[in-house]
Amino acid sequence: MTDSGTLSTKARLLLCYLLAPILIIAAAIIQGPPPALADAAGKGGDFVAANGVLLDTRTGVGGTAGTRAAGSETEVTALGVGGIPANGVRALLVDVTAINPTANTYLTVYPDGSDRPTASTINASAGQVLSNSAIVVTVGANGKVVVYNHSGNTHIKLDVQGYFTSSTGTTGGGLVSLPHTKLIDTRNGLGTTTGTIAGNSSRTVTLTGSVVPAGASAAVIDVIVTGAAALGWLSVAPENDAAAANAIDYPAGTTSMGMIVKLPANGKVVLANKGSGTVHAVVTVQAYFTATPATGAGLRTVAASRLLDTRTVGGGLPVPANGTVDVAVGGAFGLPTREIAAAALNLTAVSPASSGFLTVWPVDGTTSAASTTNFTTGQLARSSFAVSKLGTEGKIRVKNNSSGTLHILVDLQGWFADPMPILPMTPFTRTSALQQSPNGTTLGMLYYAYSDNLGRMRRGTASPETPADITWDTPESSEAFRGRPTLSELSDKKIQAAVQSIDGSIWKSIRIDSGLPTWESARNLGGSMAGPPSGLTVGGGTNVLFAVDVDGRLWHYRQEGAAPLWKSLGEAGLTGTVSVVKDGEDARLVAVNATGAAKTATYFADGSLSGWTDLGGTAEGAPAALLSTAHRLRIVIRNSSGHISTKFQNLDGTWPTNWEQVGSLTAIGSPDTILDPPSGRTAIAVRGADNTLQHIFETAPGSSIWGQWQQLNPDPDRAENAATDPTMTLVTGPEGTSYIIIFRNADDLIKVYSRQLSPQRVGESSDEQFVLSSAPAPLA
Repeated sequence: MTDSGTLSTKARLLLCYLLAPILIIAAAIIQGPPPALADAAGKGGDFVAANGVLLDTRTGVGGTAGTRAAGSETEVTALGVGGIPANGVRALLVDVTAINPTANTYLTVYPDGSDRPTASTINASAGQVLSNSAIVVTVGANGKVVVYNHSGNTHIKLDVQGYFTSSTGTTGGGLVSLPHTKLIDTRNGLGTTTGTIAGNSSRTVTLTGSVVPAGASAAVIDVIVTGAAALGWLSVAPENDAAAANAIDYPAGTTSMGMIVKLPANGKVVLANKGSGTVHAVVTVQAYFTATPATGAGLRTVAASRLLDTRTVGGGLPVPANGTVDVAVGGAFGLPTREIAAAALNLTAVSPASSGFLTVWPVDGTTSAASTTNFTTGQLARSSFAVSKLGTEGKIRVKNNSSGTLHILVDLQGWFADPMPILPMTPFTRTSALQQSPNGTTLGMLYYAYSDNLGRMRRGTASPETPADITWDTPESSEAFRGRPTLSELSDKKIQAAVQSIDGSIWKSIRIDSGLPTWESARNLGGSMAGPPSGLTVGGGTNVLFAVDVDGRLWHYRQEGAAPLWKSLGEAGLTGTVSVVKDGEDARLVAVNATGAAKTATYFADGSLSGWTDLGGTAEGAPAALLSTAHRLRIVIRNSSGHISTKFQNLDGTWPTNWEQVGSLTAIGSPDTILDPPSGRTAIAVRGADNTLQHIFETAPGSSIWGQWQQLNPDPDRAENAATDPTMTLVTGPEGTSYIIIFRNADDLIKVYSRQLSPQRVGESSDEQFVLSSAPAPLA
């Protein structure tokens, strides 16, 4: 989970509630040197350069001496040493080096006390000395990190390049991502004199003045050493501070490494060749850090997580010569799908058939020719740290720039947050209700969920015999929530509630019935949505959440596999919340576009989507839908004149041209609809202009001929004005299946109208009568 998913937002909630609707902050588009806006939430993540050796098994620095065996895990103290403070640290930037391993191996650096990730930090072949940079999530509670060695015996060196703050203070600076731009190339004289750097010699170059502005505190660069005849290392240091050097270890041939280098006021750095032979050097800039914590994007952490492994997807085929792969970063591992300034990545080329390099750039962005990971024929694997902007739908594109095939691994180490728009609170949102499927002969319980006016998600349960006798659970207040939650039953019969936070992310919580029944703490699924989610479980037992973003794209989150993520189903110009109806193994989706036209599509169990059918209309609010016999869908909307209109799908699957108005009632809000189980007729409920609840029935099943609108409680002395739109839910009790209509009043209390069944004729309707009950007040 991102750290932003664990922070309390009560202060934001109070401000939003008092001042709603709040102004939406737009993320600035960075072009050239101007810095990005400060992180809107002030959550820190600013970079502070620091240099020190945390571990060197050759000398015993760090408390461990001697080579490390296969499978070994070496603990290293990482706070309060090497220029790193003892607290206030969100993450470290380290340089890890494998020194003369006896077998092909990889090293992984991770926080002590946490599970070791599958993602590697550096890959090295037997006899090599290779290094790579990595962002390590906040160290363990004991202030330590762990270095894991996979194979053979090897010496290990762990240097620190800097740290990221846990909160906004007076030190550090935020990141500004750039198109990958080559600044220095000794082969052709770009940014320097032409010619190699001799052994034990240096070259001073300037990194500021073009894409990196003067005054930048540090730069994210990719350094290539090429033409090396033997192994050595190249240090990169500010001109005025040799002790702040970072370094790339190189074997014979060509190698590369991403790193962050501290910049002096004049922007000059010294490239010092510590090998015995001549080398060429190439420097590409990927981003820079500003000089103050009030500007730039702050780091948000994730446990190192694998975004792509071409060995395990697409049939396991390698990437062909000059081939590309698109990688979804936004929406993965709890990340948003928007407002990501850049992602911190580890790119690995595996088993290259020929020498070459990888390039990375935003999807739909300008193609980059600047390399990030250089590799040679015969290498088992080669990794390099990189920072990249994201493109359309939060994706990057990685290219194999070689004449042979290879596999590509992409690991996520962190991301940098642009200002997050804060969505306004929505008072008196609709309540969701769902009955759990029966367990043998035991009837399923009723579950309720809604977001109250303080942004807490309320959840409760009731017996189907007494649906208003609700037992309320402790409210979920880890975030400020908005909009109607969606309830769905998972394949194991557990109930899941999903809801939107005011920052647009979607959170979920699952009812746990082992021991004392309770709900697990809500977990951030990421995403950047414009409206609340909807969800259901499709064929095969996969639960799917749907939500729409501000661009009208529909996203789905399939809860399957080890790493589910938000994926785009394409731009369709949608707004609001999508209505979903189960249809066999698949789902029928109904949504509205910006002009009010209703649209429908079929979402198949395998995750594919049919084309959208435009049904026209002038819908306001959310559409309602139900599935009738012969897979016929009925859609109900409130049109721009305030009247209720409906379309009922033809038997051949086509749709009528015109919308049919249902009576002359002027309504407000969004309607709901259901098939009345006793009679088989369609029923509709909605709020009238006076906030009374109104309902209507078809005169016969499937007739589309309607009776008269009637107030649910016609007694003027007991009239219940609704503050929310109604929700209609099927309920199966001892006497049969009927339905309830749920709403909340101005006191934010739940009221339930129960459709009555005849005691004389079990399972049949009793003259269209409803009984009103009041639910107990939720817990404070």
